[in-house]
Amino acid sequence: MDFLLKLKDLDRRVIFVFIALAVALPLLFKMSFPVVPGRNVKSLFAHLDKLEPGTRTLLSFDFDPASAPELHPAAVAVLVHMFRCQLKPVCMANWPVGGDMAQSALEEALRIFKETPDEYYRQVGKPVPPTKDLKKGVDYVNMGYKPGGMAHIKGLIHDYLKAYPLDKDGAATGEMPIFDLPNGKKFTLADAGLIMSFTAGTGGIEVYIGLGGEHKRPMAASCTSVNIPKFYTYLQTKQLIGLVGGLPGAAECEALIDYKGPAQRGMAPQSIAHLVIMLFIIVGNIAYLYELSKTKKA
Repeated sequence: MDFLLKLKDLDRRVIFVFIALAVALPLLFKMSFPVVPGRNVKSLFAHLDKLEPGTRTLLSFDFDPASAPELHPAAVAVLVHMFRCQLKPVCMANWPVGGDMAQSALEEALRIFKETPDEYYRQVGKPVPPTKDLKKGVDYVNMGYKPGGMAHIKGLIHDYLKAYPLDKDGAATGEMPIFDLPNGKKFTLADAGLIMSFTAGTGGIEVYIGLGGEHKRPMAASCTSVNIPKFYTYLQTKQLIGLVGGLPGAAECEALIDYKGPAQRGMAPQSIAHLVIMLFIIVGNIAYLYELSKTKKA
């Protein structure tokens, strides 16, 4: 059993090699694990399914490239589902590069939406969209980044376009059909069928939750794994109707739209790496207990 004492003092570089292999080998051999959507993701998609076609939804891209591996796949999957439900996403950002993150997600989602066969809609019981050639300013829009945090969001509750006279590309928003409402009413945050933030830290969904008493709209979030425990509180208080947590949550979203993207492909490496880490923790504790018992006997 003395080999346990040697394991206790194992060079950390050996551990790094095992972790590298745990990540690389599943990618090389294209391993995949089944993904079963959980209730927090399913409740979000169920809400989207209930919205009337043509409903505007507000998506806030509050992350940067460092968090994109977890949040970008979720954003793409949510956008694809919105397009398939004939909803009209209005994208914006509270983070400086969030507008670019939104543009990347929109381009990928539009491609997947166009490639969706009509058979898919018949299988899931949805009507086939009248067109797959969606137009900016009519079916979706990217407003880009605006500073201001809570003060900025508060202004959107009363007049959305006052803060956004131009979209990210410099096009006049006042002329866009996506913002047309009956009786010439001004478009506001309260006209969104859902407010969802893809959140990597501060300035994300918590800003919208803080003003929830004013806009009174259903809210959802997609967050990095490290933030999941914090946002579970908002699920319990019903302030969020759904939560996409980290890469596993993004994989669940991809499963629901029947698309095997980077999140589902990343689940095998992540799962095996976690198992390797757990194994080393168990072995380390056994070695420690063995050393302790041997010291007492001496």
